[in-house]
Parts: sequence; C-alpha cells; structure tokens
Amino acid sequence: MRVFLWTMMIGLMASCLAGCGGKLASTGFARVTDVSPQGAIRMQYGSGESSWKKVDPGNVRKDTVTAMKNRLSPAKYVETKNGSTLTFADGETIVYQDLN
Repeated sequence: MRVFLWTMMIGLMASCLAGCGGKLASTGFARVTDVSPQGAIRMQYGSGESSWKKVDPGNVRKDTVTAMKNRLSPAKYVETKNGSTLTFADGETIVYQDLN
C-alpha cells in the first residue's frame, strides 16, 4: 500500500511540474524564403504560416549570407522568449528575434 501511495504522489508531482510550468520553447522545421540585406529574413513554417524575423545585430552580414546560401532549404528552429535559433542542414546556425 505504501509503495502505491508513493507512486501516486510522485506521478502527481511530475504531472504538475510538467503541466504547471508552461512551454519553454517551440521547435520544428521552417524555410527561409526571403532575405533582406538589412538583416531581416522571412521564415515559412511547416504549418504554412510565415513571418519576418530580424537576425542578430552583431552578425548581420554573416547571418544574412548564411540565410541566403540556405534559402528554401529546410532548417530546424528553436524559438524562446529570449531568442531563437535556426540551424541548417550544413550545420550553420543563425540567431534571430521577432521583427517587432
């Protein structure tokens, strides 16, 4: 009986920790469809939604060249509140934020 109660209690705590904290990041695949020389990229997500993002201001030239070189290639994204990354198949990664 004690083992059952401990198992139930641990399960309840784990589900609360997983559900109460909220989602920390969203991930998936997207493609860069447009690149602006000023450091903006247009991403099209797997769902069909698209939006403009701005690349890291410290690496505008390098990141826009990387985005242009990998334009229309599928890339893995990880988006958080503090910043997001887009990693291409060749291993290159760019950092971006919402264009707000």
